[in-house]
Amino acid sequence: MSSTELLYVVLILTLAGFLQGVSGFGFGLTVMGLLPLVIPVQQTQAAVTVLNVAVCVLNVAVTFRHFQWRGALSLMLGAWAGVPLGFWFLTSLPSDAVKRWLGAALLVMVVFDFYLVRHRGLHYPDGSAFWIGFAGGNLGGAFNIGGPPLVAYIYARDWSKERIVATLSVIFLTTGLIRLSFLAGTSQIDADVRTMAVWSVAPMLVGLLLGHRLLTRVSQQVLRNSVYVVLGILGIGYLAGLS
Repeated sequence: MSSTELLYVVLILTLAGFLQGVSGFGFGLTVMGLLPLVIPVQQTQAAVTVLNVAVCVLNVAVTFRHFQWRGALSLMLGAWAGVPLGFWFLTSLPSDAVKRWLGAALLVMVVFDFYLVRHRGLHYPDGSAFWIGFAGGNLGGAFNIGGPPLVAYIYARDWSKERIVATLSVIFLTTGLIRLSFLAGTSQIDADVRTMAVWSVAPMLVGLLLGHRLLTRVSQQVLRNSVYVVLGILGIGYLAGLS
């Protein structure tokens, strides 16, 4: 890995840490959207898995006092069940198809959030928490982008912003640990991934803490819109084989 590539990696991961800190989500989506422009998708997958655990550990440490098991347990159980299936799906794909499937998944997430949730007023039936968690776990296990189904569901609850961020942080930490346990048995965590982790972890955590400082000051609507516009463009590019 060249020094220029490493610099881009650090900048992308710092941005992703900031978005995670300010909203409780967006780390995996941002990294999976931007990092394959610099390094192979398989390395991106491994780097996101390792660093997401570090991000979530700090996020949980900062926000855990706001976490409540009530309302979160069903989501967590579903997410835990979904991760192995998603990971198996990814490892079953031919390597040249991974980026196109990633593009399709990014577009599905953008359409889900923009159209079904916001403009069509999607409402979740009673008892759907487990299956929302399962969908998020599937996408997290495959592409590290399990946030949108969980974010859409949790942000629809009548919860404080701090409780929302705490709940998302706990779910993402536990599912990240499950995915990391699967990756530990493969050769994907190579020397380049370890180098990225060493150089990125400090600036990424600074971005996360800065995001926490701005948690009550930034319009999440504007933030989410901006993130999803960029990810939608990237998704089209990946799906069409333009990047």
